[in-house]
Amino acid sequence: MAKTYATLAQWTTMIGCVNGLSDGAINDQWLPYGAMRVNVSLGKCFTLPFSNNNYTANQLSIQYGYLGFLQTRTRKKDDSDELAAALNQMVTDICSGNAPMVTDDGIAIPGTGAQFDAWSTTQDYEPTFNMLSPERQKINPDRLDDEYDAVHNTTGGLL
Repeated sequence: MAKTYATLAQWTTMIGCVNGLSDGAINDQWLPYGAMRVNVSLGKCFTLPFSNNNYTANQLSIQYGYLGFLQTRTRKKDDSDELAAALNQMVTDICSGNAPMVTDDGIAIPGTGAQFDAWSTTQDYEPTFNMLSPERQKINPDRLDDEYDAVHNTTGGLL
């Protein structure tokens, strides 16, 4: 059986009974789907898998499972769009540090990764050498100027 972060009882408490949705479908399809969506959404910010006492992962997995059901089984497009937007905002807030991920006992869990790429001192440079044949290679002149400026002060003498 696939990894899940919630149980049928937790689903029923949060979502309630849904017409046309059996307990077997919830356990075998929608709870694993919800867990997979949580892993995909938060894997860039946290180490996976989440522990069994991760309240945020539990609640998000139930909501993602329900969203999957809404998107594939009903015609209530407005409901699924609204839930999808809310889940996307929650994930964005968690990964950016604006909302905490918490355990069942209320302890905040810091993220282990960054949602955005780190800034680099060389990010605006072209590569030192390009992909041309060796006889046509050239060094980026901006990099050479900055290397020279780093060694020499503005009056032209060595630091």
